[in-house]
Amino acid sequence: MCASFFLSFSAAFSQTTFNGRCQVGSAPLQVRTEGLTERLGDITLVCTGGAPGSVLSGNITLFFPVAVTNRVDINNQTHDAVVSVDTGSGFAPSAVAGQVSGNSIGFNGLSFAAPNGSINLKISGIRGAVSQLGLSSQIAIQASISSSLALDQAQAVVAYSQVSLTATLYDKGITCAGSPSPSTLTMSDLFATGTTFVSTRLTEGYAAAFETRQPGMDNGVRFLIKYSGFPSNAHIYIPDAVAGSDAAVPTSGGDLGVPQAIGQYVPGSNTLVLVRVNGADATGAGGFNVLAPQGSGPQTLNSVREVPLTNGSGYAVYEVADANPSVQESVQFPVFIAVPSVTASAVAAESVSLAPISSTASASSTAPILRFVAANVASDCSTLGDCDASYFPKLLVDTTPLKIAAIARGGIMTSAPAYIPVRNGGGGLMEWNAVISYQTGSGWLFMDYPSGENNGSVRVWSDTKNLDAGTYQATVTINAGAAGSQAIPLTLTVAAPPPPTPLPTPTPTPTPTPTAAVTVASVVNAATFTKTPMVAGSLGTVMGSHFSGKNVSVSFDGTPATLLYTSDSQINLRVPAALASETQANLLVTVDGASSAPVLVTMAPAWPAVFAHGVLNQDNSVNGAGSAAKAGDILQIFATGIPKGAVVSVQIGDRKDLVPVYAGDAPTVPGVQQVNVSVPDSVGAAASLMLCATVSGGRQFCSTGYQLVVQ
Repeated sequence: MCASFFLSFSAAFSQTTFNGRCQVGSAPLQVRTEGLTERLGDITLVCTGGAPGSVLSGNITLFFPVAVTNRVDINNQTHDAVVSVDTGSGFAPSAVAGQVSGNSIGFNGLSFAAPNGSINLKISGIRGAVSQLGLSSQIAIQASISSSLALDQAQAVVAYSQVSLTATLYDKGITCAGSPSPSTLTMSDLFATGTTFVSTRLTEGYAAAFETRQPGMDNGVRFLIKYSGFPSNAHIYIPDAVAGSDAAVPTSGGDLGVPQAIGQYVPGSNTLVLVRVNGADATGAGGFNVLAPQGSGPQTLNSVREVPLTNGSGYAVYEVADANPSVQESVQFPVFIAVPSVTASAVAAESVSLAPISSTASASSTAPILRFVAANVASDCSTLGDCDASYFPKLLVDTTPLKIAAIARGGIMTSAPAYIPVRNGGGGLMEWNAVISYQTGSGWLFMDYPSGENNGSVRVWSDTKNLDAGTYQATVTINAGAAGSQAIPLTLTVAAPPPPTPLPTPTPTPTPTPTAAVTVASVVNAATFTKTPMVAGSLGTVMGSHFSGKNVSVSFDGTPATLLYTSDSQINLRVPAALASETQANLLVTVDGASSAPVLVTMAPAWPAVFAHGVLNQDNSVNGAGSAAKAGDILQIFATGIPKGAVVSVQIGDRKDLVPVYAGDAPTVPGVQQVNVSVPDSVGAAASLMLCATVSGGRQFCSTGYQLVVQ
């Protein structure tokens, strides 16, 4: 790909006009595709064959495919871009200012004598908004030149654009147990205390991409690192200075393939070192001037500083304070996360961009030089050759074809679910999503939990409302980006519905008998049929007599419950959600206008109870004798008594505080909750399973043991 600019030269003839021939040359530079103020390569005109003492005079205007972005004054003139002249003793800058207008810069009123009949011109220091050409690499920026002078060629390449920043944003999340912080804040103390950390790695796209501050620039290359999603009580600490890959001792957290180390930098060594910028704004601009660490001998970079957070979000800015322009360098550093205590997992997000970030893509008197557009940053693992390393995420999915069966019953979802476990077989944070593609028909398959992070599961169900009997094919693809993608074939077999059952022969209506009293014998848990407190929004069962009638209702303190099943001796119901804050309530059963005596029912904020035969193995079989689970399988546990917002944990045998991959409402069954959890290693063949729910105030309620069978 090639972009060009246009140069025109007009000579104003003097008494002795230079009439020689000029050879056009250039010194192309690699420039950052993300840059708005990239310095383009020099253009030279080597002119010979003129009469001794002749004068070259006129104007030079250069036209570019991108905006010229030099620093300008109120008249749009710049002194950063220079025309230099060499008449035999070396180049010397002229005093002619450049006039900037959009994509062009003009140097007007030039007049240079050629004592020996030859003269050389060099145009240097022009900056351009290279990002306007797109963010692809290897775009040649080419100059087209038109002049009244005789030129040996009409084109010259002045720059090649190149992606300049790749990165690894390595994130493990924050553990449920929290993360300690030391009494003194240094990197060595944070490591020694065991404070949780994640590592960030930044790599040059090409040598010299990480540029230090040069004369006439407001800053060197900077990096704006943003953090979000942290708990309100989190504290983030990052190093004040970071030693790069070619330093005396590179800084390293130890989780990206090199040993853990506190960096050491030798002042003046021309090795990569980043220094944190204090006072920079949210675009990465401003703040205090940055200097490389000073002193005699290697300087240990042990100091850290906290990143201010607002609502769990914050940012930090680093600037390149020293670098080797001849070596493609990399740098990594730990981000320490101290959390006194948390009750559930939290996963924070991190992003990085070259900085300062700006939308000013034209010459300016105030915008910083250097400046950049915000751009997505690709992985640096290809550059560093570690894409397959164990510390990066790796998608693991069982691709065994799935088979489900259903009956065509007009709109009822009739298949048992198929289950696809998703695993991260490496390190870091793996985000994934699932999509369905159909080979037969469309719209007959749907998913629960179609996306997640690290370990999780996808369940697929069929909907036969538009399907005839037959066989249908689809593919479920799990895509985890750089961590991999896997496709799982699925076959649905739809059977014809059974013939309708003949209607029974009507029987004569019996002679009415006197109405018997409606009596409540007990109120029990719908899952275990034992007497327990009721939970708002969950299921209960009322046992008694004379519940049959045309109009049957149950109320709690006058609030009606949703009835799921009624017979003469049993009513299954869902407790009204409005009772969430109550500790007791009076229950009344009313049948055709006749009510039972009130029964006082105890209420609790949570009371987990697992249904009989309510634990399914990964293959959807009911866990029990002859159908055991094995370590690593995902169990599906169906229960009631777990309110929305509760933090759910699982105990299997002696393995406590297991974190579910899913805990929430069971699909299509109001009042029933579903908990999916992985079977841990090293549990007994007959292990007791318990569900625990922690509600606001830290109160925890656990179910009675459910006998689990494990291989």
